[in-house]
Amino acid sequence: MTTATDRPGRRSEDPLVRQTKKATQLLVASARHSYDPRVDVNWDEPLEEGKWFLPEKRISLYGTELYDSLSMEQKLLLSREELASSLAAGVWTEHILLHLVSRYAYKRDITSPQVQFALTEVADEVRHMIMFAQLVEKTGSEFYPVNPKTQRAGLLLKTFAPVPALWAMLLLTEEFFDRFQREQASDETVQPLVRTVARIHVVEEARHISFARTELERFVPTLSKRRLQMLRDFLASVVKSIRRDRYNPLMYERAGLDPKVCVEAGRNNPVGLVNGAYGAERIAPYYKSIGLIGGRSEKVWRSAGWLKDA
Repeated sequence: MTTATDRPGRRSEDPLVRQTKKATQLLVASARHSYDPRVDVNWDEPLEEGKWFLPEKRISLYGTELYDSLSMEQKLLLSREELASSLAAGVWTEHILLHLVSRYAYKRDITSPQVQFALTEVADEVRHMIMFAQLVEKTGSEFYPVNPKTQRAGLLLKTFAPVPALWAMLLLTEEFFDRFQREQASDETVQPLVRTVARIHVVEEARHISFARTELERFVPTLSKRRLQMLRDFLASVVKSIRRDRYNPLMYERAGLDPKVCVEAGRNNPVGLVNGAYGAERIAPYYKSIGLIGGRSEKVWRSAGWLKDA
């Protein structure tokens, strides 16, 4: 298998040295560009009438006849519930990350930049979880319970999965979520409060994504063919899970719509493939380039519309 250091354009610098340098840089960036949502978000700011809670084109039913039949009030309410549902998925991801980085740091030298940045990540993610919960409350929605199947899987993953496998899963979910948050942060049709929260998360999550990439580039080339295929299959199952959980019946029910009809309409909506491809636009080619997509797992990514031909 081609290693991270053998690829064209990739420096031959030792991966561990590169990771140490990256962690040191990220610690400096964290000190300069971190936020406290209690101070840096104006939670007293009123919501603006007629503003979306996420870009309209990202609503799961957008482009369907069912969506066209809804009133503007119903569309705005649906956008609110879809935002709340996505934030709950974000909190679940952050919660798994807390366990991951704790396990990562547990037996390592706390004086190393890598461990210190991992602990900095813990502090960031705790703030993000609380920030997301406060945003849900501010919008007037309620928090969404995690899908029981996903919750059970999370209990096993955070306890027993190899730490590098969790890095790979979390980089996938964070990169996917980050794509939409960047769009929310710059879309003036979206509620200003939502844009502020998205902007904070994007800035801080960029550091986490960068660190996870250096960790994977150091680790993936050491995998045997068998372990590489297991990791590929695991990531493909994550793709399936994200697609399944995207159409949460409860968000349609809370928006006053028929959940069964809406789930079917959402899953059959071609816009869903467009949105999936958009979310995976960065992570899919990157995982392909470092060997984390290949063999039978590649079919899953392509059938989901998440991987396009170069």
